[in-house]
Amino acid sequence: MGQFSFNGTITSAVGIQSVMALSVTNNASPTINFTNAQYSGGYAISNFNSFDVKSNQPWTLSVSAATPDFAASGTHASPNMPASVIAVVKSGQSPFKPLSANAQVLATGNRGNTSTPGNSFNMDLMASPGYNYGPGIYTLSIVYTLSVQ
Repeated sequence: MGQFSFNGTITSAVGIQSVMALSVTNNASPTINFTNAQYSGGYAISNFNSFDVKSNQPWTLSVSAATPDFAASGTHASPNMPASVIAVVKSGQSPFKPLSANAQVLATGNRGNTSTPGNSFNMDLMASPGYNYGPGIYTLSIVYTLSVQ
């Protein structure tokens, strides 16, 4: 019997889709209660949130308020406390960025997982209502958006 052999090229294709994942961890209570001294100077919370980004593309993380104003409840609560009472910044950077309904960049980074420098970081939060708003319960949702640079 004769022997047969094959000599040829086989081409294979690998499809890689866009992958972006964001993990947010609250490191502090989302409820802020002020003391007398904090009304004037504000209440800063270091490392309020931690973020872990996994992406196969350079990324941008933006932050905004879900609404322009806080939702207020209580007899003496002010219905118009703006989202800008809350300001945020990537830990170790400055200045704080007041929140609004318009997204602003909190951080950027490179493709990689959480061991890639810059893909795991913390955010500081500052609340500064001053004496301009009445006593009550105020709530505001903070929106984080991960997108391609």
